[in-house]
Amino acid sequence: MSSFGEIKAVLADAAEQTRSAYRHAGVARSRLADAAAVLAELGEQHSEPLLPPELSRAEAELDNSLRLIAAAATVLADIDARL
Repeated sequence: MSSFGEIKAVLADAAEQTRSAYRHAGVARSRLADAAAVLAELGEQHSEPLLPPELSRAEAELDNSLRLIAAAATVLADIDARL
């Protein structure tokens, strides 16, 4: 395989791994949102809120991660298009 072909293969693999990471992070974000909704609803019946602040921070971190992963996918696609 030529160096060019090897580069294209590595880019394709990186792009697939990036898509997979985005899907997994999206599922995690969705599940955190579901958990937050359940805890918020249950918290309405208690004197103290049940939703831990760490959960909100985790949601924000996943949102940021999704943005970064999407940016990485864009860069990989751009590099591939230039080749």
